Formats: sequence, C-alpha cells, structure tokens
Amino acid sequence: MDILTRYRKILVEAMGAMLDGPPSPILDMCRYHLGLADVDGRPREDVAGKMLRPALCLAMCEALGGDIRRCLPAALSIEVIHRTSLVFDDIQDQSPKRNHQPALWEMWGADQAINVGLALSCYARLALHGMVEQHVSPGTVLEIHRLLEQTAIDMSRGQHMDLRFQQVTSPASAPTLSEYLEMVRLKTCVLVGAACEVGTLVAEANDQHESARSFGESLGVAFQLQDDSLGVWGQEAKLGKLPVDLEQRKWGLPAILAMEQRGSDVLDLLRAPPQDHQATKSLGAILGSQNVRRRAGELTANAARRAQTLLARLALAPAWKDSLRTLAEFAATRPS
Repeated sequence: MDILTRYRKILVEAMGAMLDGPPSPILDMCRYHLGLADVDGRPREDVAGKMLRPALCLAMCEALGGDIRRCLPAALSIEVIHRTSLVFDDIQDQSPKRNHQPALWEMWGADQAINVGLALSCYARLALHGMVEQHVSPGTVLEIHRLLEQTAIDMSRGQHMDLRFQQVTSPASAPTLSEYLEMVRLKTCVLVGAACEVGTLVAEANDQHESARSFGESLGVAFQLQDDSLGVWGQEAKLGKLPVDLEQRKWGLPAILAMEQRGSDVLDLLRAPPQDHQATKSLGAILGSQNVRRRAGELTANAARRAQTLLARLALAPAWKDSLRTLAEFAATRPS
C-alpha cells in the first residue's frame, strides 16, 4: 500500500470542509495556501503537498487497530500546523515559490501572509473539536491538544536556531553538525514524531507511543536531510520551488559539511550578498564537491536506516511494516 496516497482523498475533503464558509479574503488566501484553490478562488483538482504528517498519523492509528474516522480531526490539525509553519518559513527565507505556485507572501505581501498564518493556527486548534464528535475520550483529546501545542513550541525553538545560524560571524561560532541536527529535529521532525504518536493515542495503543514517536522523528530527519540536498542540487520542475539555498546562503546540511572542511572560505561566501553571483558560483563549487555530496548522502541514508530499525520495535502487521519501510527508503532517495 502507498501510505502517501491511501488517505489523500479524505484529508483533502476534510480540509475543504474546515474552510467551508461565506466568501472572505482570509478564507480565499487560506484555501490558496493549502492548495485547495487558485489565486482567483477557483477550486483546484490537484491539491498540492505530500501530506506526509497526517498520512502517518492515520496509518499508525489504522495499523494499530484504531478507527481512522476518530483520528481524522487530529490528522487534519497536524497538517494545518505544518502548513502554518510554511507561511512563516517562506517569509523568513524569502522563498518566492511553494508547491509550483507563488508563495502566499509573494502574492499578497508579508503582512497579509502573517495574518493568514494566525488564522490557520486557530483552524488547527478548532479541528481538534471534531474528535469529541467522534466520541474520543475528553482525556485523550486534551492530551493530544497538549502534545500538539508543545510540538508547535518546539518547532518555534528550531526556527529560532535556524535563524540564529544565519547570523554567524566567525568559524568558531558556526553551528556544528550535532547542533544542526538538533535544529532539524525541533524545526521539522518533532511534528512528524507527534503525528505518529497521536495515531497510537487514538488507537489506545499507549504502550506504543514512545516507539512511534521515535520512528517518526527519525523518518523526519531523513526527509529533511534529503530536502537540504535538493535545496542545493534539486530541479525546480520537480521541487515546486526554486532550489535557492545557494543564493539565500542557507545553512543547510551541505553548508554545514562544507564548513567542516573549508571553514572561513565557506563562511565568507555564505556572508556574501545574494546578488554576488560569483560568490554563489564559488559556493556551489565547494558544496558540490564529491566529499560534501557523498557525506550528505551517507547521513541521509543513515537516518532512513535508523527509522527502519525503530520501526521493527512497533507491534505492526508485516504489511504495514513493509509500507513504512518503503516510505523510509523513499524519504532518503526521492528526487523532489
């Protein structure tokens, strides 16, 4: 089974129902960012985004014998939390594209994008109310609410670290690989881990929640490290956005690994203004060296293998383990 397509239809329908209401600019912009509508408000057939996190939430619930109808509101909340973070991420990175279309801030400006981000964060909390209608126990709903709020705080901590990395002024203050991986864990992977954990809580498989969370976080690491490589060496047609990490002097995995080898040379290039095209070209040559690309690939493959090892600890049927193992392989090798 393909976990990324198995739940897509019900997730898209749930997102559409969540944002169903009288026409308003805020709703139109929310629908645009979620890929439900085009810039003129017309519904889209091909809703963008992998929806990895809610799919994992529902898969973990179903694999442990739970009812995905009871889990769907939480899965929806998780996806909206993720999409909310992307609103702010695109502003801070000044990334002009998201999912093959202009980013929200590029279309309506940063001020309105922030406004939409606030609205979406509220929709994420409101989505959890649907669990009560599905007769999930109040205690479980409150625990999931607490878990997701703490996860959002952790994501903010990770984003703070990421922004701080951009302000490094000397090789001595540059982030180490371990510091970088902790930033990745907080900014990206805790929500993947929480998605898996929430699935176990709805399925009432409480003895599985720690293993599920650890699996999800490791899977998230594999996805993010591959994203970092694609941000330097990817192709726009496949990514849905420009691979602009070189121009934006992004402290991704390739830059971190290059810093270990070339120190001040790399830092000088990372501090050069984006319009310095020669610096971009020189940075690309260093980051594109055989050693950096090989090491980045090894770290990504290691993360995928760790996820597969943690998967073995979960009490899942063989078919589910096979699907999740395949997903971990895909995380580390996908072209977009």
